[in-house]
Amino acid sequence: MQRLKHSSPWRGILMLVVVFVAFAFSSQTRATDAEDIYNNVLILHGLELGTGGRSVALGGAYRGLSDDLSGLYWNPAGLASVRRIEFGLGLSQGLINDQTKIGQNPTLDNPLSRTRLNELGIVFPIPTYTGSLVFAFGYHQVHSFDSYGIFRSVDQQNDFQADEMESGRLGMWSLGGALDVSQAVSFGLALRLWTGFIDYSYDDQNVSVADPLTYDEFSDNINTDLRGVNLLAGVTLKPLPWLRIGGILETPVRFRMEESGSSHSVTSQAGQITESNDSWGYTYHVSRPWQLGTGVAVLIQRFGISADARMTDWSQTSFTDDTPVTYLTREEANNMIARKLRTAIDWHLGLEYWLPFANARIQLGYAYIPTPFTTTEVLSAKNVYSGGFSVLVDPSFQVQGSAAFANWQRTLGGWDEDLRLSQFMLTFSYRI
Repeated sequence: MQRLKHSSPWRGILMLVVVFVAFAFSSQTRATDAEDIYNNVLILHGLELGTGGRSVALGGAYRGLSDDLSGLYWNPAGLASVRRIEFGLGLSQGLINDQTKIGQNPTLDNPLSRTRLNELGIVFPIPTYTGSLVFAFGYHQVHSFDSYGIFRSVDQQNDFQADEMESGRLGMWSLGGALDVSQAVSFGLALRLWTGFIDYSYDDQNVSVADPLTYDEFSDNINTDLRGVNLLAGVTLKPLPWLRIGGILETPVRFRMEESGSSHSVTSQAGQITESNDSWGYTYHVSRPWQLGTGVAVLIQRFGISADARMTDWSQTSFTDDTPVTYLTREEANNMIARKLRTAIDWHLGLEYWLPFANARIQLGYAYIPTPFTTTEVLSAKNVYSGGFSVLVDPSFQVQGSAAFANWQRTLGGWDEDLRLSQFMLTFSYRI
């Protein structure tokens, strides 16, 4: 992936030299601008699947439902449908395989596994004379940044190999509530504290085929902590017993990015070795723009059908103070973002069936997440296929199992990657 961070001027030059030696230089100016954006706007990395076993199994088509703990993420207005105290716990196992390739060199498979907490929290209805008043508090992990790749390029002059790993997650602590303002209308609001991290490491070696004592080595380690606050407002309409319509408005998130890193380089010319080191630490802020979403759920006998859409104008992503790219001012970086990113709409579809012979349901889902870039030269659209089942063990205890399979492509500096994520989730809910 080559995440090139330019915290000091000479580091950018050094990395360009390393990449140039590894493979032929490609002079596509527009792609270079897109690469700069991708490498430095870290919230564009990874995949945001969302949270909650049932909602993920339905492909994220959940803003018209959201009647459990995960409503803090999807649509807090759906919490108004919860009538009993609910405790929720969810775990996820992510398996990502990164197929990497440089030019005409062989494709390499690189698997990586991560197990994490997906959700933990409580939903607490308040007794009322009429309608509903519900509060909820919890943690949800919604975005993963995990990938691992080995890149290899061999020609008559050089034998180049790079080893790269990115590991991290983005989650949120949420406090929210919902109330019925009438029999057919519910409103909800959630305050969210976003927290997360991205740990990045990169090592490469470029050896002369003619003289093994002539080589270049470079290593880079970057650790970034993310933190931000925003609000999510939602509404749910129930005009008919079998129809639910949801809508959400999410305010921008101003992420505080605290970054520290170090690098080490070695150059050997016929055994004459030169070494250099660098370290840095700084803080900057990047703002994720407003998001609008809507969802519809139709319940007909034992069948449920839901569909969602979420719009994000990624061109309004911006650095709010200094940028992590020293050769660009804030205005120049934000102008580049406005040119290279666009408005994108995610589409989600879910199907659910209540089994007639058991207290169980099965779900299927699909999500299409388009690239935020104006072209697909750097990042392709993401396709997510999902499914799951839930079993009501007794009137108070429910188990939900889910699986989601996503695929997308990424190309940076002529390095091609085909990423495939398999995520398995197990969610428990207990209602009093």
